[in-house]
Amino acid sequence: MSPSVARALRERVSVHPVRAWVRDRLVRATDQEDLATFREDLARRYIRGGSGIEIGALHRPLRVPQATQVRYVDVMSRDELLATHTSAVYGNPKWVVETDVIDECERLGSFADGSLDFVIANHILEHTEDPIAALENLVRVLRPDGILLLTLPDAGRTFDGLRPRTSVEHLLRDHHEGPHVSRSEHYREWATVECLPEDSIAGRIAEFERDGARHHFHAWEMDDFLKLLDALDLPATLALAQTHLDEFAIILRRA
Repeated sequence: MSPSVARALRERVSVHPVRAWVRDRLVRATDQEDLATFREDLARRYIRGGSGIEIGALHRPLRVPQATQVRYVDVMSRDELLATHTSAVYGNPKWVVETDVIDECERLGSFADGSLDFVIANHILEHTEDPIAALENLVRVLRPDGILLLTLPDAGRTFDGLRPRTSVEHLLRDHHEGPHVSRSEHYREWATVECLPEDSIAGRIAEFERDGARHHFHAWEMDDFLKLLDALDLPATLALAQTHLDEFAIILRRA
């Protein structure tokens, strides 16, 4: 077990061990199919007031404690999202939040260093071509003791199961040389997820490139992602690493 994982487990168990035991079993017993319950529980435990942002909320913004101010960040305006993400809103466009700030996760150029109390990014990082740059900027904008709440799909329990897990070496190469060096490879992996015949894959890759598709560029299980965090020199500590159903959650606290 890596030191960072050990720290996370110690924090989770040592604060309120009985309360944590009851909470975890209630979440599992009452709502196995609803990941929102799991995420809202994390928000109640780690986000307590202040102001922050949620990236890519679409139609499922995370419910946060009262007296907490959230601005919604996305790469498009609400109207553009509705026009291009029809399958993602499940026929309920009224639930898609207004975009307060148009920005990209890898840059967050609209936010100054140390300007936010928290950042929420549910199932966002796998869609970024340079997750290292994204993590650096997600932590950069946090105030001291600020919270980064991430959830990511667990590749071993989702449709990404057929794909190779993204290695630290792969991510470091993309970060230093530019993500374009791996883009076609990532599109090929996605074509395999669609179970296309071999003679159709080249055409599908061309379609993805033409459309600038932002499918899952990366596939992780929690241990793979923790290896990435251990390899980076982020000014943050790991407060929690936990799996639930087909995703895992990571909480980082700004040093």
